[in-house]
Amino acid sequence: MTLEKKLRRSLGIPDDAEKVLIFTESSHWDPNWLYTSKEYFKRFVQKNLDMAIGELQKEPRRVYSVENVFFLKMYWDHNPGKRDAPRDLINEGRLRLMSSAVTSADTILPRVEAILRDMLIGQEWLRSNGIAREPKLAYFPDSFGSSPFLPSLLNAAGFDRTAITRLDGMYFPGCDLEPKWRFPRPGSSAELLLKKERSLDFVWRDKNGGEVLAHWNAFTYGQGDMLAYLGISRVYLAKLAISLRTGWHIARRIHQYVKALSPFSRTPYMLCPIGFDFVEPIPDLISLLDRYNREYYPKTGIWVVNAGLDDYLALIENYRDRLPVLELDPNPYWTGFYTSRPKLKKRCYLLLEKLLLAEKLAFLPENRGAEKRILQELEEPWWCAAVSNHHDFITGTSTDRVVEGEQIPCLERAIKTADEVIENLTPPLKKEHKDNGLSPPKWFRDGDKILIETAHYRIEIGESRGGAITDLRFKDGVPLLTGVSNDLVSYRDSGGLWRMGYEFLGGVWKESMKASNSRVKVEVVEHDGAVEILSSTLLNGEEILGRIWLENDSPLIYFRVEGKMKEGYSLIVRFMTTVSSERISMHAPGGVVDRPWRRIYNPTFWPLHRFAHIRDDSTGHGIAILQPFPGAISYSPDGKIELVAMRSAVREKAFGILGIPGNPVSAHKHERYEYEYAVLFTKRGDWKENKIHLLAKNLSTPWREAEEKDLLKIADSVVEVDPPDVEVVAVKPASRGEGVIVRLYAPFVPEKTVKIKPSFGVAKAFLCDARERDVEGLKVENNSAFVKMPGSIATIRLIPEERCL
Repeated sequence: MTLEKKLRRSLGIPDDAEKVLIFTESSHWDPNWLYTSKEYFKRFVQKNLDMAIGELQKEPRRVYSVENVFFLKMYWDHNPGKRDAPRDLINEGRLRLMSSAVTSADTILPRVEAILRDMLIGQEWLRSNGIAREPKLAYFPDSFGSSPFLPSLLNAAGFDRTAITRLDGMYFPGCDLEPKWRFPRPGSSAELLLKKERSLDFVWRDKNGGEVLAHWNAFTYGQGDMLAYLGISRVYLAKLAISLRTGWHIARRIHQYVKALSPFSRTPYMLCPIGFDFVEPIPDLISLLDRYNREYYPKTGIWVVNAGLDDYLALIENYRDRLPVLELDPNPYWTGFYTSRPKLKKRCYLLLEKLLLAEKLAFLPENRGAEKRILQELEEPWWCAAVSNHHDFITGTSTDRVVEGEQIPCLERAIKTADEVIENLTPPLKKEHKDNGLSPPKWFRDGDKILIETAHYRIEIGESRGGAITDLRFKDGVPLLTGVSNDLVSYRDSGGLWRMGYEFLGGVWKESMKASNSRVKVEVVEHDGAVEILSSTLLNGEEILGRIWLENDSPLIYFRVEGKMKEGYSLIVRFMTTVSSERISMHAPGGVVDRPWRRIYNPTFWPLHRFAHIRDDSTGHGIAILQPFPGAISYSPDGKIELVAMRSAVREKAFGILGIPGNPVSAHKHERYEYEYAVLFTKRGDWKENKIHLLAKNLSTPWREAEEKDLLKIADSVVEVDPPDVEVVAVKPASRGEGVIVRLYAPFVPEKTVKIKPSFGVAKAFLCDARERDVEGLKVENNSAFVKMPGSIATIRLIPEERCL
């Protein structure tokens, strides 16, 4: 018997059924969006999960799925007397897990390690509570786009299947005031799948070789919610539905779903998801489907069944050779959330950085034995870090009340704990002033201009142009700019937390003011080997401070913008360069992707994650933008680059009055922010040849405390690797099994075997996945382990010598 036939029989699908509609019923429970997690639990989750468990216990054939671990843990904690039922149902495969992660994460903004640790932490909670299931499926029902390297990220954690909903160019009800016929957008991923490939199932293979079997919910993740209802929606935000369970109504719904789905199925199977935000399970779902099969299957040839998303993908797997193989970049879906609530995003990043630092410091020789208590001391902060990945947390798309009442307090408590652990593990540091002996760059004033010369550039800054750069050249005189650059430009932006004003019908995105139209006083301050240029300008009634830092011997130019914008405005940093290209090379979590300068929107702002490099198509010279925290960048072939420095988004309103139903959150709390970035001009070669990934990995702006930089260097000495293209992102005590876990990352797949040399002796080593499950043994020689990386990410288990005695 084939695997397909065996699975069909287990699901009760007749051998002769040529069309099968599979209803997958699941949760979609956002931890903290419009309400806090406790409020959501009390209002919806307790009841919904009780109902789901009751339905499963009543009908052995029924399957219900939970998309992540967050609320499962909360249910567990609040119901100590009810734990047997969910544990047993999950272990039996009736209550399905659609991921091992704590949350349904955004994968565009967080660091690689944050995403991987999310999947580990959730799996370890399950394992520690007697739940043995280890899913191969990771579901992302509502994330606003995905990393183009999602396959590599998932493979690194032992997942080989996924499903997504929101991708660029698709129509999603309630999110646009445009008619449905204007979708899919030309040139988008939605157009590719719907019009060219005509398939909702595909093999997603990324640039680094990561590969997953994937499904797209083209008709939303709640397509089947109204199966047994009449009305508009069962979503808690607009619950306008009454129960209607008659045979003809159920049949009519089923035929509507099949009509929508069948043109895009290359297999006998179609998927209809049930599970919009906080909707209750449909009572007696199996009996409704059974009745349809009895009454209509003989006439229609359509068999309907309730199963898991993992079941559906297992059936699709048998037709893998029929499916398109795509290198998909499902972005930009929305672009405003890249930079909404920047201080919240910065806290998420700082927490991760501090947790990773604390774990590495525990392995210093003077802290011997500390690694044994680190797992417990950092358990709660790591949980918070995992929760912060959620697509309504780090994205900045929750309400002010939730952000201030739950998200920021969670982050600040976690950061405080991490700081205390770091303080206890920090070795004595010399605090004397370090004079590097280098002279600052030469500079002088010429009227209202400041002229500066470093070993790499000649730079002119104009007081009459708002402190902007009016000329910049390589030392040999080759010009790099075509106009005023590092100019601060304000835009009237009617967008909100999800989208900028140019992204929707009736939105406003219009240049308002720019600093280069005003005269300012520019101050030059000399430092060891560097000069700092300071200026202040007024934009829309708000004071904005700009800083430029130039080191004599570095090709990097550092920038900082401090302030906040008037409500309803965005601040953009503009460069007018001599670089002309059709493509942008950009780091994304998991690798480096080449993107067109424009897709769907004009302008198109892409997520700036670590760095972007643009190389001139004719001369080969280029420009790189590097950032320590998430940002957004747009580019056009005339050489114009714009960076989003800060936004004071309120709410998306079309034509100034109409709120977008699917994006209901308003923001009125806008803090001062310090936006930092660095610029590098390259003479030839691509990002890899110019080692931009290494500069981005080690990027530390001049305004960071010297002691912090020293401590990071000490922590990085715990484990060294060769070649240097590979980054040691984490060194931690194993959560599963014994030994020390080392996570390696490179934005491409290294050709050379990687040598891992820790500061302690190594007896054994294993390649494992990010959920710390061993895959194979590794060569160990002279206290070093050697691995041929299976992709851009590798997880290594090191067994120290003393632990093998």
